Amino acid sequence: MIQAYAEGQDTPGMARSSTACGLAEHGRDGHWGIAREMVSARGGAVWAAWTEDEVPCCFAKEACPKTGLTPQGACDLFSEHPGVCSFALDATLAEDPWRAGRIDAALKVLSACDLHDQQTVHAAAHDATLLTWDELRAGIWTFLPDSDQAAVYRLISRTNSVRTMKPHAVVGHARDITEVTRLWSSSSPCRLAHGELAESHTAILEALPSEWQVKVLGGQRLPDGAAPRTPLGEALREASRQAGTGQAPPSAGRNWEVDWDRQRDRETGARVLDRLSHLPDGWRVDAMRRITAGTNALSAVSDAFTAINIICAYDVRLAWNARNRPRRVPA
Repeated sequence: MIQAYAEGQDTPGMARSSTACGLAEHGRDGHWGIAREMVSARGGAVWAAWTEDEVPCCFAKEACPKTGLTPQGACDLFSEHPGVCSFALDATLAEDPWRAGRIDAALKVLSACDLHDQQTVHAAAHDATLLTWDELRAGIWTFLPDSDQAAVYRLISRTNSVRTMKPHAVVGHARDITEVTRLWSSSSPCRLAHGELAESHTAILEALPSEWQVKVLGGQRLPDGAAPRTPLGEALREASRQAGTGQAPPSAGRNWEVDWDRQRDRETGARVLDRLSHLPDGWRVDAMRRITAGTNALSAVSDAFTAINIICAYDVRLAWNARNRPRRVPA
């Protein structure tokens, strides 16, 4: 985990949070995104700066003093930033009283997708997902945890594939979007359910010796279509207990079926651990949240990489702060 961030004006440091570029449309070089807000009388934030071929570096920057037509239309960028101010970026991000109703109408189509033709369902998925993203960016997007932003990006990446989904998968997509829409409720904690649990599970996993991480993650596959043999939380607690006493993971038994099954666990666990370590922090936690909910571990991390590839093709510029950034994102 990247540990530090800049404390002084224009003093370089390293990024500790996932972020996406907040500047107006520009070339491949010189991306900037907020890594952490600062509490100071002058406002401002720690901004991550990166290029397509470099890891992010951070700089503390004062807030841009410019405002739009109203006092509420303050610029969200830093002082003397390149390009136009944030309030001039995209008019669709302004508060829109009709947007919530359009989202609800689109979700109703998705929830009854078997009653509509394919084109209607695809258009509804497009509206529900992207309008939800607009609503978030018009309000609480910058306050969301990195893992929740990753979850939203993952939903966006699935929008075009809705046309090939089975009805139950389309309904599941609608259910996931509905969960996101609850974030702007007045009673919402402004984070998705089970996010704190996923963060806790991630911390426990990363504190384990690598052989125990492989053991735990290998057990989170779906053998023969069944549920995982041991829920993630229980597996982590047991691994922590045994690792704390210096024990190594149990070796394979003499029964060839047990031996073969455990070997598959080890191979799968090693693949999951390698891919998980290459994900940015927020994406790692989002993957752990899905694994905690019962998703096959290998599917959870593979879905994350697929989503990153897709949203980068949509020109969303992510600051990559994983421990081991791959030169090419694996499929």
